[in-house]
Order: sequence, then structure tokens, then C-alpha cells
Amino acid sequence: MEDNKLTKKALMFISGYYFAIIFLTACALHDIVLLQINGFTFGYVFALFYFIFRLKAVRQLIEEKEYHK
Repeated sequence: MEDNKLTKKALMFISGYYFAIIFLTACALHDIVLLQINGFTFGYVFALFYFIFRLKAVRQLIEEKEYHK
């Protein structure tokens, strides 16, 4: 889309990805600040990168769908 605006329904769907990114960032930072780095911390970081990648892909798919309507 040229104006880069998404519908309210699309933004509600994408907001779940934003929540997951914020939550995983908070979890990883909590472990790092308290110096309690373990396997879960690495899992949070890997899941964070996965959700960032998926957010980009989902946002592109939604924009293409909206563009072709």
C-alpha cells in the first residue's frame, strides 16, 4: 500500500506479534539484569528473533492482501 496504513482488523491481528516481542524482550532483560542467565534466556532471545521475522512476513502479506482488494 502506498500510504502504509492498515485496517483496524489487521492492526489488531499484528498487535499480538508486538505484544509477544515486548514480552520476550522483558523476559530476556529480566534474566540478564538479575544475572540468572540459563537455557530459558536463550530460548527467549531465539523466540524474540523468530517473532520479529514473522512480524515482517505477516505485515507484508497483510499489505499485499489489502493492496489487491
